[in-house]
Amino acid sequence: MKALFEKIELGDHTSLRVIHLELPYFEAPWHFHPEYELTYIVRSHGKRFVGDHVEPFEAGDLVLLGPDLPHFWRNDDEYYQPDSGQIAEAIVIQFAKTLGETLLPQLPETRPLSALLNRARYGLRFSPQKVTGVKKALENLLHSDGLERLLQLLALLQQLADDPTAMMLASDNYELKASEAETERMKRVLDYMLAHFREEIRVDAMASVAGMAPAAFCRYFRKRTRKSFIEYLNELRISHARKLLVQSDLSISQIGFECGFNNISHFHRQFKLHNGTTPLKYQSLQHNK
Repeated sequence: MKALFEKIELGDHTSLRVIHLELPYFEAPWHFHPEYELTYIVRSHGKRFVGDHVEPFEAGDLVLLGPDLPHFWRNDDEYYQPDSGQIAEAIVIQFAKTLGETLLPQLPETRPLSALLNRARYGLRFSPQKVTGVKKALENLLHSDGLERLLQLLALLQQLADDPTAMMLASDNYELKASEAETERMKRVLDYMLAHFREEIRVDAMASVAGMAPAAFCRYFRKRTRKSFIEYLNELRISHARKLLVQSDLSISQIGFECGFNNISHFHRQFKLHNGTTPLKYQSLQHNK
């Protein structure tokens, strides 16, 4: 599936818009647009795709995207069931490309903001500590307009610029203007992994999905994601395991098998590698919270 162009109407008298979404699930497809976008997840969970990067998202997730960066938020399967009762809620702020590429660079006082927006070309996910500090500012944008809203946005961006642990999402090798064929290839690979990570996935099967030889696929995948195929697959599986440990009544062994680990000892090693603790201790800690 190729990324779709989305036409965003900011209006004749404003350079930004603020949207409060409250839906059964996020319905925007894999798409891009020339505007910057700041998305704060109030409620819901699932997988977030940004360029060649995919990872879980949940309430409190805050991401800044630069112009023309393909993205979409896909809720977990239960959101799409009839009468699920689930709610996907978010605050989305979209603002003009000219703000970051033309206006701010002319003002020396806004250099930190310009640097932030330059990094956002590849997508930035902000730390939980920073999100806690800016939550009220995000909510205030819903109740302002005109110059007041613009000034509040600049103040918000100034706070976000002071987050040394903000994580870049798309790899630095990611081509922002990749061909439709290239965008479709990576999307096809990630979709297949999300659909089959609970099963055994062999490199030659993934290479076939990508339309490449196995050795070429391994080089391609590492270049695009900065991780080996196995490392990326294990991260997906461990992420699903964390969710099951908190939300299900399955045993530790059952969760390991459900997440695609045929060897429970290997599941324990991988879980401790990614989380610094055993599955049982993690489960106990989360339940106590």
